Amino acid sequence: MISMFYTVVALACIAFCIGIEADVNVAEKPQEEINKSEQLFRKLFKQRRAEQLDAVKGLVALSSYEKQYKMVNVILDKVFSVIQNSRVLLESSGYAAGISSFPRDETVLDALANILENTALFADIMLHLPDISQKVLAANYEWQVLFQWSISFANQTQLLDKQTVKLLHLANMELNATERDPDYENPYRKKEEKYQFQHEQKISSKKRKKVKKRGPRLSVGEL
Repeated sequence: MISMFYTVVALACIAFCIGIEADVNVAEKPQEEINKSEQLFRKLFKQRRAEQLDAVKGLVALSSYEKQYKMVNVILDKVFSVIQNSRVLLESSGYAAGISSFPRDETVLDALANILENTALFADIMLHLPDISQKVLAANYEWQVLFQWSISFANQTQLLDKQTVKLLHLANMELNATERDPDYENPYRKKEEKYQFQHEQKISSKKRKKVKKRGPRLSVGEL
């Protein structure tokens, strides 16, 4: 889940610092650099989100419910591991969402981007595969708590575009972590229910076959 683009952001910060000539506006330069770095960060975040959405579509396209369940379990294990590690790093750095200025340190940028990206990724998975996601979360209470923290943190950073803010809100409603809007409807749920129905039918069919099987029977000559 960890992207390589954060280095680009850090290098951009350095580039802005090189060759700056002293003038009457020299005190304003650091803020200008931060603004440019933040704009680049937002742009690259959107690009990363497009890549993630393609990955989620591939997950949804898997041929069986069992494969989807296993993959979601594996992905979420990695997602929440990254979020937790990044949270520890940010808190130790003193960065406070919505209060601190945009970070210029590459390590802090990495941690910030990791939280935003992985929070949005799970929100996508939650909406596209809600039943599977909720089953996995139900078995991992710490992940439930961490996801609520990451949503709150991500919104406080004020670095998300409107589409991602809406995505996180929809995921929260799908989880019933916040009151649902009167007209709320998850458009992706029907497709998942189709896969789950096929999965249950397959299990039911296997059970019926087992019931039909009988033990050894005496032949006519043995009677």
